[in-house]
Amino acid sequence: MASTGDVDVKKLVTLAVLAAAALMSTTPAAAQSPAQSAPCADPLYAGQDFTVGTWDVYSNGKKSAEVKMEKVLDSCAIHETWTVEPGRKGNGIGLFVYSSLLKGWSYLWASDTGATTAFTGQIIKPGEIRYVTEKPLGDGKVRLRHWSLIQLPDGKVRELSVGTEDGGATWTTEYDLLWVKKGSAAP
Repeated sequence: MASTGDVDVKKLVTLAVLAAAALMSTTPAAAQSPAQSAPCADPLYAGQDFTVGTWDVYSNGKKSAEVKMEKVLDSCAIHETWTVEPGRKGNGIGLFVYSSLLKGWSYLWASDTGATTAFTGQIIKPGEIRYVTEKPLGDGKVRLRHWSLIQLPDGKVRELSVGTEDGGATWTTEYDLLWVKKGSAAP
């Protein structure tokens, strides 16, 4: 019968052999096919690339935040970092992803206020994407929200959020923001 020390050594050797086998069985990145080495190369994954960069965000002509949009995970997602002006709450992070399975975009937001939201989105036309979410209201009604990112002819981005509580008969503007590339002149 093996001693406790022998069992530990045998387990370590077994784990080392399994780990080595797993490493040797993986194909080096250089030998992968183009589809494997660039899984998100389809142009659909680039539908929101017009937002990538660092932006100053303005509300009614006054700077209210900075947003940094970065391609991550081998260009399979866009990571958002939203930073409000000092002394305010509302900092947050977001993740934008295109799903080839669902044929659409998804967005998940979380902030330091405790707010979280999940959206589904579609490209309306090149340079414009609309995300949609529904918020249950206490009286059995639902608030439908359309949140759009729109590339303007001068390269700025308009962020527009509108909502309705009557099934789309009337819409109210929740906010209308202007993104200006960091280092560019303010609006």
